[in-house]
Amino acid sequence: MGYKFIDTNVFIEIFARKGINSEKSIKLLKENRDLMTTSLVISEIEWVLRSAYLLDRQVISKYIGSVLSSDIIIENKKTLINTLNFYGANLADWADCLNMFGLKEKNISTVYSYDRGLNIYKWIKRREP
Repeated sequence: MGYKFIDTNVFIEIFARKGINSEKSIKLLKENRDLMTTSLVISEIEWVLRSAYLLDRQVISKYIGSVLSSDIIIENKKTLINTLNFYGANLADWADCLNMFGLKEKNISTVYSYDRGLNIYKWIKRREP
């Protein structure tokens, strides 16, 4: 059996738009067990909910958490769960969290960046070029 991909806009329809396609989107998620998405889609969900719908990080965390705890196959799920936990508990940028947790899993500890915000990641040694 082949998987079927779910794009960002299906999740946004459920979480934010609540329009005429919401029921169809919910039904799709409930009735199919062969669905998959990517970490990029999860990142897009965070970005759209934050920038277009101006939702706070607790609400965004709840929505992303519901996707991560579902039966949907998601690449890098462990990394995304760690990212979500840190993002929900800290004033951290989602993309930075995702990158830093990805590096942590690869045992990479040195990061070249001018972003002082990365100093909150205790396993990272930030260096400026």
